[in-house]
Amino acid sequence: MKEIIKKIIGANNTDKIIRLKTRYALRKSFLKDYMLYKKHSSVFNKDTYNKIESEITLRYHSIEKGFLHKSIRYRFAKKRVEELISYLRLKQVNEHKDDIQIQSAVLNLCYYYEFHAENNIDISDYFKKDDYEQLKNILIHDSHPVKHHTSDDYFKNTHSDFKQFSLSRCSVRDFTGEKISIDIFRKVIDLANHAPTVCNRQGISVNLVNNKQKIDEILKIQGGLEGYTESLSQLIVLTSDRNYFYSIGERYQLYIDGGIYLMNLLYALHFYEIAACPAHWGMPIEADMKVQKIIDLNESEKIICLIAIGKPISEFKTTLSLRRSSKENLRVIY
Repeated sequence: MKEIIKKIIGANNTDKIIRLKTRYALRKSFLKDYMLYKKHSSVFNKDTYNKIESEITLRYHSIEKGFLHKSIRYRFAKKRVEELISYLRLKQVNEHKDDIQIQSAVLNLCYYYEFHAENNIDISDYFKKDDYEQLKNILIHDSHPVKHHTSDDYFKNTHSDFKQFSLSRCSVRDFTGEKISIDIFRKVIDLANHAPTVCNRQGISVNLVNNKQKIDEILKIQGGLEGYTESLSQLIVLTSDRNYFYSIGERYQLYIDGGIYLMNLLYALHFYEIAACPAHWGMPIEADMKVQKIIDLNESEKIICLIAIGKPISEFKTTLSLRRSSKENLRVIY
C-alpha cells in the first residue's frame, strides 16, 4: 500500500504523504469516537446503571427547576414525574438508592407530592400515595430541594476562603434587568483569563451579547431558560477557536480548554458579585450555525456554553442540587 501511494503521489513528495496519512488518521479517530459514543451514551439504549442514572438526573432537574418559579403551576412536569417513578422502581436503581443522584430524585418527588397535598391538588392519577410513602421510606437527605437567598446573603462569601467561596456559588436565574458595566466586565474577564489552557494558547473568546433581541433569538434556539428570559439583558456566548489546535490528539482539546475557562469565568463573575447561570450547549451543529449568524462568529469558533448574567433580584430561589461525595466518584489506583 505504501508503495502504491508513493507512485501516485511521488516518492519525494513527503508533505502530501503526511497530510494524506493525517487525514486518514483523523477520520479513523472520529469514527471510533462515533462508535464509542453510540455504544456508551444513553442516546440509543439505557442498558447500564450509569445511563439510567443520567436519565433520572435529567428528569429530577427538570422538576427542581419548576420549583423556582414565583408562581408554581400545579401538576407541572407530569410526564417527568411518571418517568421518574418508573425508573426508581427498577432493581438496579434500588440497589443504588443511597447514591446522591437517586436521593435527589427521591427528595424532589417527595416535595412535589407534599406541595400538591398541602394545596389540596389531586395528583393520584399519576402519583399515588403508596408511591410517595415508599419513596419517603428510602429518603436519607431530609432537606428542602430549594434554597432561598437574598442578594446580600448570596454574595457574603465572595471574599472568604476558597472553600466557602466555592460552596457559595450556584446558578441564579432571577435578574433585575440592570446591565453590568463594561468596565466591571473587563475586570471579570481579566481575572478569568488566568485559566490554564493547553500550552498557554488561550484560544477562548468571551462574546458578551447586550442586544435583547439577539439574546432572545439565541435562547430560543437553546431552549433551557424558558420562563427566565424577560429580565435577562446580558448573555455570554463562550467560544473556543479550532485554529489553536494542531494535532489529531487535540481534536477535543477545545472543549477541555473551554470547560476549564468556563469554571474560572463563573468564579470570576461570583467574585465581582455578578449572578450567573450557565446554560448547556449540547446542541446539533445546525444550532451553532444559527448563532454564528446572529452574532457574527467565525466558522472556526465552537460554542462551549451560554451564560446568563446580571444583578439578582433582592430575594430569589436556587436549586439545592446535592453533590456526590468522594465515596461515589473517587477511584484510587495503586
